[in-house]
Amino acid sequence: MKKQKSLTSVARKVTFVMAATLMFASAACLTGCKKDEKMAPGEVTAPPPPTKAVATVESYQSGTHNGFFWSLWKSDGATGTVNYANGAGGNYSVNWNGFNGNFTCGKGYSVGSATYKIGYNLGAYSNSGGGTFGWYGWSRSPYYEYYVNETWGAVSPHSGTYLGTFETDGAGYNVWTRWMTGKNIDGGDGFRQIYSSRVTKTSTGQNHVITFANHYNKWQSYGYTLGQLNIPAIMVSETWGSNTNGNINCSIWAQ
Repeated sequence: MKKQKSLTSVARKVTFVMAATLMFASAACLTGCKKDEKMAPGEVTAPPPPTKAVATVESYQSGTHNGFFWSLWKSDGATGTVNYANGAGGNYSVNWNGFNGNFTCGKGYSVGSATYKIGYNLGAYSNSGGGTFGWYGWSRSPYYEYYVNETWGAVSPHSGTYLGTFETDGAGYNVWTRWMTGKNIDGGDGFRQIYSSRVTKTSTGQNHVITFANHYNKWQSYGYTLGQLNIPAIMVSETWGSNTNGNINCSIWAQ
């Protein structure tokens, strides 16, 4: 997910992680940084968007609700309106208007796991900017930022090194990876990004499943094994860009 403004491209959320660390001691954040992202030699990428300043935390909120962890992060200097609300159970909604900058939000769990099986229903999805919707988290030792992308905004997040395609939970997924030279969740230099992206965007108003173990094992088969997963993981909604508008409503549950 390269910065065509993809998921964690342009300087995004390392500081978001730092803020989460303050809340969870050794558990850092959930969303990818708009980090300084130069590609490793040999990796391919789409043409980059206009350069943006590195983002720092302007606002970060998180907590628990009905047994789920939730968070909302906005980049420094962001303007426009973003309204996030927790609904019953694993439901949350977010809508935004005239937004300039980057934000991420979502609901999930305070620690990740390779064995999670997540049910979800995406009731509504519109996003005029970049960004994605899907399962998201980090690992330590080694540092990985991972995504299972179910759908995305007006700009495709797909770039880096294409590894292959596989099927799980009734859908095809393309697997990509790239090396990032920006800051990892603990403030050190460098980390790897690994992600599966649906070949066809998910549908709204229907129940779907993400068997995360299938993605974890597929990534491992390509030589990319996630490290420690004691870091929050969420069904993330993310956007970036100028004067963006959108509306997302989803519910998640354990299968």
